[in-house]
Amino acid sequence: MTKKIQKAFVVYCSPAGTTRHVSRTIVRKLQEMKIEVIECDLSKKFSETAIISKINRVKNNACLFVGSPVYVSHAIPPVMNFIARLPKNSQMPVVPFVTWGGATSGIALYEMGKALAEKNMNVVGGAKILARHSMMWQMENPLGKNHPDETDDQMIRKMITGILDKLSAGGNGSIDLSALAYYPADIMAEMEKTTLKKAKSLMPKRRIDEDACTECKECSSTCPTDAISFTPYPEFEKNCIFCFNCVRLCPEDAIKADFSKVEKRIRARAEQFMETPPSQIFI
Repeated sequence: MTKKIQKAFVVYCSPAGTTRHVSRTIVRKLQEMKIEVIECDLSKKFSETAIISKINRVKNNACLFVGSPVYVSHAIPPVMNFIARLPKNSQMPVVPFVTWGGATSGIALYEMGKALAEKNMNVVGGAKILARHSMMWQMENPLGKNHPDETDDQMIRKMITGILDKLSAGGNGSIDLSALAYYPADIMAEMEKTTLKKAKSLMPKRRIDEDACTECKECSSTCPTDAISFTPYPEFEKNCIFCFNCVRLCPEDAIKADFSKVEKRIRARAEQFMETPPSQIFI
């Protein structure tokens, strides 16, 4: 039985902007193929509930793309929480994709695919795309420098064409999830143990320059998890995911953090894993 895709949902969270870049590449390619696209940035308030409602109402001829950056070997909480809230769906084709900063893409793509499959969705493809490391924006030679680039974009476009051709040709088009588990089992088991919560003590500490802070609350507006409160200066709540948008985007440079120690750990991790290929699609 052939499946002609007429509508696509592209859902992502992208604190540093690189997952958004990949998402927009997906959106443009789908639109070129005359497919209606509904895009959802999970960092926007109330967006998750609205998009889940729309997905729930669609029964046929639709597909879902879900994107996340990789933090500490995992997909970030807003994305996994979104997947957890999805309704059990009768074999809707779904494509998880991740961006990673050159240290390791970890088990993020596999855990997204597995969680989506547990929702009775049909995982028909996937992608991991190299991106500049989100903690290295101030550094001269960041890991993943100048990525995603045009070659990465072309890879994504190729993936979409391949997936849609496969669905049009008949069958459910599903991939073997083991393809997304590209690290050895023992390494994956160790990655499973690492969490953002456990890594908290290793993250750069933020301090507020109260003389520079104007209490503009711009940091809160750029926080993807709404994890900043004010008393009257910024304070960071437990649901912070350490994207450091508050540091990077503060217009007064009033939120400070020293990334020198974490840079050494990130580069050491990249040397440890030497992950190849840096970008890859699964069809």
